[in-house]
Amino acid sequence: MGRPIRAIFFDLDDTLLDDTISSERSAALVASELVGDRVPADALAIAYMDEAMNFWERLEPGACKPPSGAIRPRLWHATLKRFAIDDEALATRLAHRYDAVRVERVELFPETLPVLHALHGRYKMAIITNGFAETHEAKIARLELSRFFDAVILAGEMQLVKPDPAVFHHAMAELGVAAHESVMVGDRFERDVKGAHAAGMRAIWVNTRNEAAPAGARLVEAEIASIAELPAVLAALEAHERSDV
Repeated sequence: MGRPIRAIFFDLDDTLLDDTISSERSAALVASELVGDRVPADALAIAYMDEAMNFWERLEPGACKPPSGAIRPRLWHATLKRFAIDDEALATRLAHRYDAVRVERVELFPETLPVLHALHGRYKMAIITNGFAETHEAKIARLELSRFFDAVILAGEMQLVKPDPAVFHHAMAELGVAAHESVMVGDRFERDVKGAHAAGMRAIWVNTRNEAAPAGARLVEAEIASIAELPAVLAALEAHERSDV
């Protein structure tokens, strides 16, 4: 029997928007503005991105939510200490300036808006991201993404993190859909694809970095190189489901 798709769930960073590039450029700019010649701006920016990536990769379900406003200053302080600069006040200034610049510079992939317009109204839709309110709400508002989505799930606010199936079950409950009616779309195989599969959902991998799937992993239902391919892939999945009826 066919399983019609009723809901599409999207990862945010590097799926709908080019987060990596905007973050790197923002970090380099604020480093050049506020650190001067104490450390090369490019080196400091690379170190910050490494600290940020490590922070997000270390998140585990049940981890205590950091105090409000603490995440960016802590990341910048850890970054400065890599260069023997133990200056919390400077880290706070870097964090505040970084947040302002990043919100100004954040951009959707060019293909994102046409895809969201094409899918809006045909499916229930939600964002599932591992972010916190302080790191993600401003950019979601800046990009006016809420107009397309029935829910925005910030896993960190619930002390959850993808790939924990609880995140995906919560999102499906928010939209009132079952796992067999749901598809997850994301760029991270370990967090988006494996998490969706663990929750009983189907998954579409947006493999923008041309990565290889982990050895022995369950095959993804579809793999695309760009979000632009999503409507056609959804149509193909639905046609396949109808053929199985």
